[in-house]
Amino acid sequence: MEYQVIENINISLTYYKLILRIPSNAKLPLPGQFYTVRCGETKEPLLRRPFSMHRLDKKGEADHLEILYRVVGKGTDWLSRRKAGEKVDAIGPLGNGFHFQEDVPNVILVARGIGLAPLYSVAESVCMRDQGAEIFILMGAKTEERLFYEKECRQIGRTFFYTDDGSKGFQGNGPQLLMHLMASKQLPQRLSMYACGPSHMLRDLANISEEFDLPGQVALEEHMGCGLGVCLSCVCPLRANSIRRNQHWKKPSLHWSADGSRVYSLICKDGPVYDIQEVEWDEWLA
Repeated sequence: MEYQVIENINISLTYYKLILRIPSNAKLPLPGQFYTVRCGETKEPLLRRPFSMHRLDKKGEADHLEILYRVVGKGTDWLSRRKAGEKVDAIGPLGNGFHFQEDVPNVILVARGIGLAPLYSVAESVCMRDQGAEIFILMGAKTEERLFYEKECRQIGRTFFYTDDGSKGFQGNGPQLLMHLMASKQLPQRLSMYACGPSHMLRDLANISEEFDLPGQVALEEHMGCGLGVCLSCVCPLRANSIRRNQHWKKPSLHWSADGSRVYSLICKDGPVYDIQEVEWDEWLA
């Protein structure tokens, strides 16, 4: 389906925000869902690129889809050169979105770099659902230069920055900052955690989630071939005894071993959002 470009803004270094007009007959996305975009006018590059829904905005009678992305290759370079009024071919919304826990209104978002993209709409949805909810944002990067969206984050929640070299905010990574905030009692006791970023960061957050009984969900960043569950290129191992199924997470594409001891999930169909305790992190990172 063709989406009209409204704006395509270079917000910092190689980070861009693409704003598309959603066709009137298209389904609206939920936080955590994604789109696959054709990033070229020829067969090169051949495969579409997956992008999470960053924000959903309404301008008059039109719905606008915002995609936050980073230029890393030919496809995203082509996308960064699209101008207002041009069209891009996108398929979506795809996958499962985040599930909001009504009994735990306060949330903490843990992101690194472009991992912020699918989490921002979580904060906005929480604000709409409960104006009294507290929102905490942990946003990090390698250096201060690579941090972005500071103003936008501060507008929606109490924001803590972290950098590997300590050039801004806490020196360390997201899980270490989370532990520091918990130890110094800067966070309420009951929180829901939403995270997106490098797999090693998510594994460490999963360990914290289990140790401190902190409910969490993650949006997995993974290269995809088709985005439709056909090519089997986005397989993720899950913990067989920890599968979460509900009205939001149907998980139609699970593949079980013959003895039922191992199970594999297709991120494009069963994800990209999972309960943080579902993923078999050690095998995923092996």
